[in-house]
Amino acid sequence: MAKSPEPDTSPLDRLRRAVSAATDLPQIQFAMESYAPSVRIKMLSYSHYPPVGAVDFGPDIRVYNFGWPASWVETYWRSDYIHIDPVPRIAARRTLPFWWSEVEKMATLDAEERAYIDNIRAQRFGPGLAIPVFGPNGRNGYYAAGIGNDVPLLDEREIAELHAACQLAHLRCCDIILEALPGQVSLSERERQILGFVVRGHSNQMIAAQLSISSNTVDTYVRRCFDKLDVHDRVTAGLRGLALGLVA
Repeated sequence: MAKSPEPDTSPLDRLRRAVSAATDLPQIQFAMESYAPSVRIKMLSYSHYPPVGAVDFGPDIRVYNFGWPASWVETYWRSDYIHIDPVPRIAARRTLPFWWSEVEKMATLDAEERAYIDNIRAQRFGPGLAIPVFGPNGRNGYYAAGIGNDVPLLDEREIAELHAACQLAHLRCCDIILEALPGQVSLSERERQILGFVVRGHSNQMIAAQLSISSNTVDTYVRRCFDKLDVHDRVTAGLRGLALGLVA
């Protein structure tokens, strides 16, 4: 008996299936690029922020974008706008999308940031949304979505759907990035316990007193944590432990 064709599904469901099947970041970008017109998005960019302490933490932020004028993308990177643009900083403190036009009401901007916002207005991109997304152990991200000029603003339902779409894509990006990183660190229960005390700022002597063991034993466990985490100091060990989800 012939298999009946799969019924037509919503754009968000098609995106969900495409993102779930993606095995690299370009496939996720293509899925988002295919989905965007269904919610009237003409321009979209994505930034991925590894947490402090993660193996891939650094100055280079993973980004893909489409729909933006090539001249603007070149200017954005050449002028180091990624470190001036105040919208990602504000989005990192929010849970829901907001319009770019709301930025100046939401935070005090310095001179460079105000100049950047004025420059954005001069580009005449039209209204746009800042969309925060969240991942495991603080591995968060940010989408900028532009709808262009002479287009009705998205309503609450459309914004909620777009937010869900961006969150789906971000979580799959997290999966792919984490799969490509060096092997996971494995700590014993005692090592996790002691690393937790290190994160809280306890000295070896304080930890020893808390656990009723010797300071030398604590020192041994701390050094094992350092070796497994590939770090050389307590602060970096704590940050990496948090980034890897090894500390409750």
